[in-house]
Amino acid sequence: MRGIFCSLGRRKRRLALPEIKLPNLYELKALIKRRGAAAFFTAMLTAGLIIGSISVNGLSGKTLESMDLLFATNLPERLKGGLSAAFAASFSSDFIFLFVSVLCALSLWGAVILPFIAAFKGFGIGLSAAYLVSSYGVKGALFYFLIILPAVFVFSIALIFELSACFSVNKNIIINIVKGKTYPFKGAVFAFLKKSIKYFLAAFAASVLNAVLWVLFAGLFNL
Repeated sequence: MRGIFCSLGRRKRRLALPEIKLPNLYELKALIKRRGAAAFFTAMLTAGLIIGSISVNGLSGKTLESMDLLFATNLPERLKGGLSAAFAASFSSDFIFLFVSVLCALSLWGAVILPFIAAFKGFGIGLSAAYLVSSYGVKGALFYFLIILPAVFVFSIALIFELSACFSVNKNIIINIVKGKTYPFKGAVFAFLKKSIKYFLAAFAASVLNAVLWVLFAGLFNL
């Protein structure tokens, strides 16, 4: 009997929930320092997404068509193209966002513009999704989730990390200028551009994914 009770006691200890340990102040500061910028840009992108999704009804058809270079808002025209057209439409939009981000990182007041880049991208995501749903109903929603969303998700992650890298290098440049310190500009910019290449490659991969999904599944939808 004693062995049975000991066995039950050990089993209860094994089934006990793991202890939850809250981070201390030092760990919290370190976490914010590492991921604070990424969390901020994610919040800005999400805010833009919400605004874009609720503002689609206030935009005219011509306005939506004119925004097709950056966002998928003219589906009938895009459906006429093939693999190369789908890839070009996706990558040209992603390239513009990343290129403007790099320019902001190397400009004096670029950090002020970076949050608006995230918000504008989110605005386009929400606008494109709401446009498809409002125009084509369930079929439009399926089209978005099956063909457009996977590539958008990949690029959004790449953009958030790129914006975080841009903010970091821009902040270091400004702090050193204000303090009157010499800043290893060439080395820092080279390291930043080297890191940025990874995000441009991620955008390239997202565009390839978008083009492949477009060719494979766009024919199933008659929008």
